[in-house]
Amino acid sequence: MRLAIISQATILSVLVMGLAGCSEGKHPFRIVQICLAGPQEIPTFTSFMNEIAQSYRMEFSDRSGQTHDELQLLASDNKNTPVNDRAVNIGAERGNEFSFGAGNLGLPTDQIAIGFNGNDLEKSKEFSDAAVKKLSTRWRIYEVPQGRGALPLSRCN
Repeated sequence: MRLAIISQATILSVLVMGLAGCSEGKHPFRIVQICLAGPQEIPTFTSFMNEIAQSYRMEFSDRSGQTHDELQLLASDNKNTPVNDRAVNIGAERGNEFSFGAGNLGLPTDQIAIGFNGNDLEKSKEFSDAAVKKLSTRWRIYEVPQGRGALPLSRCN
């Protein structure tokens, strides 16, 4: 039983780190949230973020399907594990310069948090500003206050 709890905690930790797009112990310098029109808009969002990543020559990854399966497995043993109808867990990085991670873990299915990170703070901020500007052409942006994580938004759109 204790081993199962430790295993579940380890998997959740890995999922959360992947969501934030950060290396261990490093937090995003900026987090924004968006509200999608509904779960049917997830492929559009994923494609949109992939296009941004490609335009910045970033390596894009999509672990949404695997994350959903892992959460389902955890939820079969622990009913308190948050599982959305459709998990989002995507990210991209450009070496050690800058990265982003986006997902809906712990949020309603149609709410996405996007964390920006990077070792080159100037390039990272330039990238996050450009990405947020592009995102704002399609979705309303909610800035998450510094030092706080993304929480479910009571009113979207």
